[in-house]
Amino acid sequence: MNKCTRSFKTNFTNSILVLLLLLFSQLSWTQTVSGTVTDASNNEALPGVGVQEEGTNNGTVTDVDGKYSINLTKSTATLTFSYIGFTAQKIEYSGQNSLDIALNSGALLDEIVVTALGISREKKAISYAVQNVRTEEISQARDLNVINSLSGKVAGLSIARSGSGVGAASRVILRGNRSIAGNSQPLYIVDGVPILGDLATVNPDDIESITVLKGANAAALYGSRAQNGAIVINTKKGKEGFNVSVNTSYTADSPLFLKKYQTKFGQGNGGKYAPGSEQAWGPALDGASVAHWSRDPNFPTKSYAYSASGDPVADFFQTGHNLGTSLAISGGTPKTQTYFSYTYTNASGVVPTNELKRHNAHIRVNNQVNSKLKLEAKLNFIRQDIGNQLAQGEDFSNPVRHAYRILPNIRSQDLEIFEYKDASGNTKQHYYNPGSNGGANPYWTINRNVRQNSSDRIIGLAALTYQFTPSLSVMVRSAMDRIYGKSDEKFYNDSYIIANNGRYIISQNEAAEINNDILATYSKQVTNNLSVSLNAGGNIRKQRNSSISSNTGDGLTIPNFFAITNTQLPRTSYGVGAPKDVNSLYAFANVGFKNSIYLDITARNDWSSTLPAQNNSYFYPSVGLSAILSDLVTLPNIFDFLKLRVSYAQVGNDTDPFQLSRTATLAPGGANGFLTLSSTLPNADLKPEKTTSLEFGGEVKLLKNRIGLDVTYYKSNTIDQLFSIALPIGSGAGQFFTNGGDVQNSGIEAVLNLNVVNKSDFKWDLGFNFTKNNSKVLKINDERPRVNYGADFLRAFFVEQGLPWGNVYSRGFQKDAQGRVIVGTNGLPKITPGLTELVANFNPKWLGGFFNNFSYKNFNASFLLDMRNGGSTVSLTDAIVFGDGLTEETVQGRDGSLVFGDNFFGKYDAVKEDGTPNTLTMKAESFWQLVGGRNAPVGEAFKVDASNVRLRELVVGYKIPLKNMNAIKSAKISIVGRNLLFLSNKAKTLDPELIVGTGTSAEGFESFAPPTTRSFGLNLQLNF
Repeated sequence: MNKCTRSFKTNFTNSILVLLLLLFSQLSWTQTVSGTVTDASNNEALPGVGVQEEGTNNGTVTDVDGKYSINLTKSTATLTFSYIGFTAQKIEYSGQNSLDIALNSGALLDEIVVTALGISREKKAISYAVQNVRTEEISQARDLNVINSLSGKVAGLSIARSGSGVGAASRVILRGNRSIAGNSQPLYIVDGVPILGDLATVNPDDIESITVLKGANAAALYGSRAQNGAIVINTKKGKEGFNVSVNTSYTADSPLFLKKYQTKFGQGNGGKYAPGSEQAWGPALDGASVAHWSRDPNFPTKSYAYSASGDPVADFFQTGHNLGTSLAISGGTPKTQTYFSYTYTNASGVVPTNELKRHNAHIRVNNQVNSKLKLEAKLNFIRQDIGNQLAQGEDFSNPVRHAYRILPNIRSQDLEIFEYKDASGNTKQHYYNPGSNGGANPYWTINRNVRQNSSDRIIGLAALTYQFTPSLSVMVRSAMDRIYGKSDEKFYNDSYIIANNGRYIISQNEAAEINNDILATYSKQVTNNLSVSLNAGGNIRKQRNSSISSNTGDGLTIPNFFAITNTQLPRTSYGVGAPKDVNSLYAFANVGFKNSIYLDITARNDWSSTLPAQNNSYFYPSVGLSAILSDLVTLPNIFDFLKLRVSYAQVGNDTDPFQLSRTATLAPGGANGFLTLSSTLPNADLKPEKTTSLEFGGEVKLLKNRIGLDVTYYKSNTIDQLFSIALPIGSGAGQFFTNGGDVQNSGIEAVLNLNVVNKSDFKWDLGFNFTKNNSKVLKINDERPRVNYGADFLRAFFVEQGLPWGNVYSRGFQKDAQGRVIVGTNGLPKITPGLTELVANFNPKWLGGFFNNFSYKNFNASFLLDMRNGGSTVSLTDAIVFGDGLTEETVQGRDGSLVFGDNFFGKYDAVKEDGTPNTLTMKAESFWQLVGGRNAPVGEAFKVDASNVRLRELVVGYKIPLKNMNAIKSAKISIVGRNLLFLSNKAKTLDPELIVGTGTSAEGFESFAPPTTRSFGLNLQLNF
């Protein structure tokens, strides 16, 4: 931990302690109102009802039992209760501490959403697109990474999962990619404060509300990192009274195998059996006795039957599970409310030994110190341990890579004996091709290439709000998010090319972010027709991180004794990464006229430490206007509500640290002994990146709120982007860091809600969302109009001037001027040299989601369909397993009867080199080894359509009637499922949602991800 981080941590901890001491001081009478909101038709509790103090930013929502608690800022307050599908109620406060409300269904009400800086506003007054997400299903059909629970539920949101196994991170994109070298993912806000990284470890049971702020217009006040939109989460607060709840959920996760493996031909090449081969181009599996592949001198058999051995690929995987149990205690008085929860999660992936254990502890305290002063404090502690987190893609320590390549005649029971002792007593890997460059026994990999990762995360917040007058308040807040992680990697001797003599690696890292805020708010109903809310504030953000890593280098001196000193040349590196300070001032105003016309204006200025002094200050504004036409003009009776909105915004952005000077690295084995100079030339005149966004939208509600439609058109341009361009050979450096580029995203979003049936004992709701986004790179740099941001054996990911974002290039089939594939004299298609053929682009034509919810008396049922149309991806997995002759597609033509463009790859027209139609035959082995394999695969042969429709989520619940059980207030049991099946999948052999990592070049590329999983189980909720 570096000195700066220790200082920040100490100051923050002291602030928390001082503020918490106030909780035990003498408290005076305050204006706190609490109660329960129910459905007037059946007296059932309504969770998620917005409760707003009119004329202020003060608001909350009801919990799962319909309970709320709010500390009023005015002695003459009016409370608004609003919920989708019900009539809003406004109640004038008259001194009572308890206020229960029953809402009637049928007419429009004013939905409450959480916007910038944790401020609650009526949705009708907002001039940009936002979308609330139901949280009930998130805590029932729970995913280990809570962000995955948003798939298919939000217009404009695309989520793809990485392949690191249980608890894997996800790539999240709102309204398209826009940053060439930076981050295109949204900012995550928890309780009004940005957090480090993503939401992977956030406990779903603690979430009270989720609001998605789309694009720069909605997130302008959060600064640079919110140019890609923001996902805002409010966690639960304590309520007056006392309540205990228990939520436990168990799901079994079974692998969903999409590839079809052949069982007709076995190990070998050219139709001949070879016990050391890693390919299945051998003779037909006829059951004859053949020599066993084992090199173990004590192996019990020297021969075995050459026949299909069941399904060895499926045998390797297991049924995983996800067990989560949460205890939450909420209680308080009118003066002080406390919420505490503890959740334990135990999970295992479908790859054996890949396990996760997570502890989430959360405490949040709200205290009205007196009639003027309010205190809020919270502390989250998250401990996570992941056993054997999977390496990804082509990494030779990725067990999935080796499992997918098991040959059909290899018996699982033989592979499970993954090691043996040779004649000298040395431990050896038990594999049919010892010393393989790229092959391994997958059981060895999960047992002898072992990774253990753990992290401790602390998220803390303390805030004081002082109400100077009924209209003026000032909030000061300090928040910290700190992550401390460590990892331990052990590679045993005989791990072939990756660590033939073994290797041991230990590493530690720390990252911290501290945000200090001040915000003054003035809200007043100036006249009956005019309301004003003025806000001004500032933020000081500091980021620090450091890391240290040691490894044993070339090998272990004493075999399989894992200590850093067990080597002749230990290697240690220490990094102090990314010290970054950003200071900000901002202001925003909301003006309302006749509760029908609303004007939003924001302004923010940032000063960033990562930009040169002459350019480190950058200003950006936004303005928005909305008008509720249904309140201004007389419309036909069919209309309950009609609103139009328009907004314009700019958002600035800085860059990473250390871009203003050329850096050097001290490390053993560097090009100059111990000193390695960065290959990137700095730029002393960097300018801030800027995103400009324009948005138009409209909302309409019809037939007593039975039909609701929200449509948005948007366009954003991100200019002066910060990225590296290649320099000519001989320039003395490889790249130059500079400004340039203009990436444009434009599109349409639509959200449709239908209240089909709304009876006292039967309700039926439907929801649709639709997104169509067009992403184009208008400009990069005239000198270097093409930037390569990822390349491997199969493909290169390019960002190119004048073309759509995210083109993927690979090798392809050579074609003549008419587009016909040219076939050589051997009958094989000719291949283009290098990665020059455009083969894929992951961007979909459109995305959609369909939500259906029924409730009948004590029963409810809901399901979610997640839809993707268009886009494509290339698969290195397919290239290798097809090249190995493992799949059903490789059975055809082993007799040499394939004619390209005729009975094989018939979608192509093929000609000989003289231009005549192709009639030449070829063997399947020759073709698939030409286009497949690892070193020079032809991406055009392994391009797949990413279109699919899947049953993403299913919940069927029953509220258990309770009689003579005073201790239990409510009980509900549900059958839950996630990712249960594909209704259609044009990719057929893979799930296009699974990618390698979460970086810019991850999209449009699949490489040895674990099989997609379907989850099915039970959820039980109890309230005491």
